[in-house]
Amino acid sequence: MARATPRLRDIDVNGWPAILCAVILGTIGVLSFIIQPGVVQGYVTQLHVDEATAVNLAGVEMLGVALATVFMAVWGTRINWRWIVAGGLLIAAAGDLASLAAPLGGRFELARFVAGLGEGTITSISFTFVGVTIRAERNLALYLTLLLTYGAFGLWYLPDFLGSHGLDAMFIGFAVLSLASLATLPFLPHAYSAEEMVNPEARQLGTPLLVVALAGVLAYNVAQGIAWAVLFLVGIGAGLAEQSVADALFLSQILAVGGALASVFLAGHISRNGAIAFGILAGAASIALLIGKPSLTLFVVGVCGFNVLWNFVLPFILGRVCDFDESGRMMSFAIMMQMIGLGGGPLIAGQLLDGSGYRSAEILCVALFIVSYALLLVPIRRHQALSALPTV
Repeated sequence: MARATPRLRDIDVNGWPAILCAVILGTIGVLSFIIQPGVVQGYVTQLHVDEATAVNLAGVEMLGVALATVFMAVWGTRINWRWIVAGGLLIAAAGDLASLAAPLGGRFELARFVAGLGEGTITSISFTFVGVTIRAERNLALYLTLLLTYGAFGLWYLPDFLGSHGLDAMFIGFAVLSLASLATLPFLPHAYSAEEMVNPEARQLGTPLLVVALAGVLAYNVAQGIAWAVLFLVGIGAGLAEQSVADALFLSQILAVGGALASVFLAGHISRNGAIAFGILAGAASIALLIGKPSLTLFVVGVCGFNVLWNFVLPFILGRVCDFDESGRMMSFAIMMQMIGLGGGPLIAGQLLDGSGYRSAEILCVALFIVSYALLLVPIRRHQALSALPTV
């Protein structure tokens, strides 16, 4: 009798090798996005394009990320995870290598779009992987710590690196790291289906309210995408030195680690609805500080406030949205809205930059923050009303 083949789920998703690989892959998936403000400025200085074109280039890459996330939300659970990760890493590396010395125009944009497809695939898997582990909060904190630490030092050093080595060296670095990450494949599960867990705070809302909630998530992340794409340009436009802007973004990423960890440790101890209101509206105020030509001090305060609050409030938003549906399906749709928003933000911002400043993009960003809170408040109040009803 032939020996039985090992079961596809033999890998322990809660073992340290698998968790560390998931954390590494999550960082690899956002190598470009997490330092996007510096990359946009690099396109301006290295490719000698205007700011709107530079932001659009970032948006094309994020469009690839968004489309890959949509694909993963619909079909990703049906495909072997190892094949998905291997494919995503190879596609990302191919896009980065195709970007080398590519002439500006359709070929370069296509290369960045392809890289985005690979990045979105890897990011989606890593989020799903961390989310199904037993200690998801701790593992998410590890993920964000590595991610934001890379982002901090990447943004800080990127202007000097690009000035010395150019964009091609950055793309080669991305490709090498993606290909090196193929070494994680033996430590990944082939697939994993989390056991259905009862969420004591979940209350089933009607489909219209679920759509409103997802629209709120989308509006919030479009605002984030707009802001993240133009932050470096806003600092330069205010007359600040390039390295001073990089230093401010470095500090914001370091402090953002604290914001992410605060959301983990404060969860269950503070009102989630109150945290959402504070995080979104104070984030809007942080961007409002940057309208016009802010001083270095005001720029640092605004950028740090924006980044800390972003990483603080996002887990609360996603957690609350999941409470609106008892089936547990809202997380995948919310992550899809998040990636579509982050991808669409730069594309929208690019249309608003006409060389006269960033006021239009900043005002739209603030307005979208307020709209997102207003949209989320509708299902939040309905959820509160249902939660107050006596259980049968």
